[in-house]
This record gives sequence, structure tokens and C-alpha cells, in this order.
Amino acid sequence: MSTLFNRLKLSGKVLLLLIGLGALYAFAMFQGGFVSWFLLYSFSPFIIYSLIFAMYPFSFWKVERILEHQKKYEAGDSLTVQIHLSRRLPFPLYFLIVTDNYSGNFPEKQGQKKLMLFPLFKRKITVTYEIAHLPRGELVFEDLTIVSGDFFGFINKKHQFQTKSKVVVYPKKQRINPLFLKTQVGEGRLSRRFDYKKETMVPSGIREYQRGDRLSWINWKMTAKKSKLISKEFEVNEDQNYCIWLDRSMLINHDAFEKMVVFAASLVDELTKTGCPVQLISIGKDKDSSIFSLKRTSESHGELFYHLAVAQNDAPKLLKQAVEKEKKVLPEKGTIIFVTEKMDPQFLQWTKRIASSQRRIAIILAAKQGVLNYSAHLSKQNIMIKTIDEDFGFERTWVQSVGYEKSFS
Repeated sequence: MSTLFNRLKLSGKVLLLLIGLGALYAFAMFQGGFVSWFLLYSFSPFIIYSLIFAMYPFSFWKVERILEHQKKYEAGDSLTVQIHLSRRLPFPLYFLIVTDNYSGNFPEKQGQKKLMLFPLFKRKITVTYEIAHLPRGELVFEDLTIVSGDFFGFINKKHQFQTKSKVVVYPKKQRINPLFLKTQVGEGRLSRRFDYKKETMVPSGIREYQRGDRLSWINWKMTAKKSKLISKEFEVNEDQNYCIWLDRSMLINHDAFEKMVVFAASLVDELTKTGCPVQLISIGKDKDSSIFSLKRTSESHGELFYHLAVAQNDAPKLLKQAVEKEKKVLPEKGTIIFVTEKMDPQFLQWTKRIASSQRRIAIILAAKQGVLNYSAHLSKQNIMIKTIDEDFGFERTWVQSVGYEKSFS
């Protein structure tokens, strides 16, 4: 309906231009003076240009969006976008407005970039712009719109090109020392380097070398015998499994949730580097429930980190309710790490019931909420409580125009 209305509107304007041109010609013929012919010859080029412009087709243009080639984007990075426009007929265009529309995890959800160009007779046009401080999530480029008009703005034409592109922006991982998980309440912090394979595993066989294996895991004797890299296969100790539960309640503050996602991604990355078996549990709205198990650093982590890139705090249930419903997926042995915003006294009481000598509990909080008050009476239980800011030094620097962190220090 809107397309038909625009065509009728354009036809009406063309008709008015023809009437105006005819009126000027008639005035010149009947008047016959200098002024009448001057008006005809002065306005005729602009009117003829407007008539030709009204028939000029933008649909034959070729539009291409090229994103800067980078293997992986993280929150806070910058993205360079190139837009290529090409046409066959070099019809002079006084101006051209290019609008690139995209959506992502921005405060306003939708974003656009408007670029003003003066192509004139150019057949090929290239324009570049940059999106700074990318937010975590999927950045989807939906369509590209071009707008142009005649000299007086009497006739304006608009055309939309469907050129979809997508960029996944992963959380910006930080350096976290996993030694805090090896620190038992009442004991001193371990001074030696955290080497999971050396401390908790014993070789049980051999296999071909896989990407991510450490140099110390290589069986040099079998490597020399088979003329290819052979690694040791280790037997997993279930007591050293790590399960990370990411709280996605919709009541969590947006800034706090972003901090929680960064911490979860950083911890998963650090634990998998040491060869620890890691499980990530993330329960969202409806059927958005994800459970990831990583047993070796050589295994693909693409799905897990993609989930952390697009996860949102949209779960209708509180952490305690979600854990109660899905408690069967919790490991019987190992360390369970709950990453949430604030301490819930009821949830703390529930964790006391499931904590045991073989099942340790770590609660990581995004908000500074009187942790010492809780930690005082948990000194002899297998429960530790830490905050992301105070214990791990995460501090935010915000960019107001985007509403997302630029860096962590």
C-alpha cells in the first residue's frame, strides 16, 4: 500500500513539473520579452533534471557491505565497516545519504549510521565507518538505505537494499588465578603453580596429539617410535570436576550481569587451559537451558563461548528456584561455582545442605554485599564466598554513548 502511495505521489510531482515547464514556455511565447525567456531558460535545466531523476532507477545499483576481517571480536573492540556502491549509468547525483541499520546489545537496541556523500558522476563509491566499543552479543546488520533528491528537494527518492550480515562479539576475558578454588577455608593460599593434570590425574593411556595439549603431556618415547606426536591420556579424578552455574534471573542489574558473564567466561578459559573438566549450566526463559561439558582443552569450545556471547538475563525464576528444579544435573563430587549478583540468605541455607566433604561450594557475587558477615560463620564448611570486584579486581570504565564497558583494569 505504501509503495503504491509513493508512486502516486511521485507521479503527481512529475505532473506538476510538466505543468510548470509548460506554463513557463507559454508565458515566454505570449510575453516575448527578455524576462520571460530568461525564466524559461533558467529553470528548464533544473526541471528537466528533476524529470529525468524521477525516472532514474536505484534498484539497479549493486550494494555490498564488507566487515573488517578479524578472527574474533571481544567486547570493547572496534569494528570497521566498508560499504561499496556501484552503478552502470553515471547519472549526476547532487547528494546521497547512506543509512546502515544494525541491532545489538546496545541500550537503545537499534543503531544506525548515516553518511552524507556527493557522488556526482562516480560509478563506484566506497565509504568506511567504524563502530567503537562493541557490546557483547550478536551485532546484526539488517538493511542499507540510500536517499537522494533533486537540487530543490522537490523530488526525493529512497531505496532499501537487503544486505544482512552478522558479527558475534564475545565477552572480554580477564586473567583470573584459579588458585582461589584450591584454597580451603582456614588454610593458607597455595604457593605452587596450579597444575591440574599433575596434581589430580595419572596417565592411563596414549592418544594422538591434539591442539591445546601441553608439552609436558607428550610421550616422547612413543612419538619417536610412531614418527608422530603422541600425548598421554589421563584418567579423570571426579573430585576435581568444576561446575559453573550462571544466574540469569531477570531481576539482575544489566551491568552486574555483564560482569558475571565476563567472570564466567574468564574462569572457564583459565580452567580449561589447565586441563580441568568444566561444566557450565545456564538456565534462561522458556526452553533456553544450556549445559556444556568440557573435558579437554583440545575440545571445541565454540558453542560454550557463543552461548556466553548471546546469553541474556531473562530467566523468570530466581537462582534458588532454578537450582531446585535442575539440581539433578549438579555433580555429586567436585566444586560447584554459583555466579550471581547478590547473596540470598535462603539460597545460602540451601547450599549448606548440599555442601559436603566431596562437594565444595563457591559463591561469586557481582555486588559488594557484606561478604564478611556471611564468611565468618562458614569458616569450617566447604563453602566460600567472594566478590568479583574486591577479590578479583574487576573495575569498570564506561562509555556513556554506548552504555558498555570499554576496559577492565
